[in-house]
Amino acid sequence: MAFQLLPAEVSDIPDIVAVHQASWVNDPIIGRLMPDVDPKVKYDYDLGYYKNKFETKDLTGTVMHKVVETETGKLVAFAKWKYPYSLTPEQQAEKAKLDLNRSYPPGTNEQLYEQFFGRLDTLRKKYLDEEKDYFLHLLIVLPSYQRQGLGTMLIREGLAAADRDNARTYIEASPMGLGLYKRFGWKEIDDIVIDIRPHGGTGIASEKCLMREPGAGILETVEMV
Repeated sequence: MAFQLLPAEVSDIPDIVAVHQASWVNDPIIGRLMPDVDPKVKYDYDLGYYKNKFETKDLTGTVMHKVVETETGKLVAFAKWKYPYSLTPEQQAEKAKLDLNRSYPPGTNEQLYEQFFGRLDTLRKKYLDEEKDYFLHLLIVLPSYQRQGLGTMLIREGLAAADRDNARTYIEASPMGLGLYKRFGWKEIDDIVIDIRPHGGTGIASEKCLMREPGAGILETVEMV
């Protein structure tokens, strides 16, 4: 089966949301953030999230790529990167207003939401220099299309740009993706640890924060996964 790597477009948002929701449903943390939200409300919320990312890309450095089946054009994977960016004082004020306007649909587990994303925000402020570093924010492949090289295609695109700029690359990784990222040269620098038992889960869920120095790993020889 053949695939193409292309820039994602606004018209792709419904397909991006479909991939997003199909891939996160069993995640021990993300899957418990909106357990009681009506599916239609959640779908509309996710549509709005990605629509906002396209509309505000100049304020956040957002760059999105997609992978589609060559024969059918079906979108089966995507990556959301943040490339280095700097803002004027006016743009900083505009971005600050957007950050203050975060809201959650009824039924959201706000305690878990604030605990998880609060930890992410703390670590990003500690390690990530948005004016210099690249950030692979999301890498999502439909479960039925995993282990066909699509994640590797999406990673290589951004890392090639980072290496051209002699820039570091930051990422937050689930245990499932950790081995792949390490083969590309990322190194662990911190942890995100969440006790999900109070939220209906089992045990402790964890993710890793990693940083890749420019040129680390060998892009051409990493196994396609």
